[in-house]
Amino acid sequence: MRRLSFITMAAAAAMIFGTVVQAQQPPAAPPPLPDYGPTITLEQAMKAANAALAEAKKLNASEAIAIVDNAGRLVYFIKMDNLRLIGVDLSQGKARTSAITKLPSKAYEDRVAAGGGGLAVLAFDVVPSAGGIPIIVGGKMIGAIGVGGGPGGVVDIQVAQAGVDALK
Repeated sequence: MRRLSFITMAAAAAMIFGTVVQAQQPPAAPPPLPDYGPTITLEQAMKAANAALAEAKKLNASEAIAIVDNAGRLVYFIKMDNLRLIGVDLSQGKARTSAITKLPSKAYEDRVAAGGGGLAVLAFDVVPSAGGIPIIVGGKMIGAIGVGGGPGGVVDIQVAQAGVDALK
């Protein structure tokens, strides 16, 4: 009986102290942001946008696809037929958000959804909606892609990622 009590206490202590040690670990540092590289060319923008367009057609999703340079200025744009009217502004806003922050626009969607201090991003013309992704070539950021108007953020991300992948 004593042995069972000792084992139970030891297991409880291990769980308590193991949890405390775990809780005191500092959070892992985020990966470094990419450096800006040369701006995306028209040829690269067209290649990324057309790959995204092919993915949108494969998914039977009407999308707007915006490619911007590192400063968030529009380089190339595709608007599919039967697109929801908001798609044009969403795609360009998502691309601009990713270009000026060097992060996917989904990161800001998550911050806003968490509330509190995360809502501060709304004061900076950030579009906190999934579908904007920085375009990295040779380890350097050359622009960003934004996709909007589809049935949801998961589809927008998939379409945008197809565009990014076309330049790898």
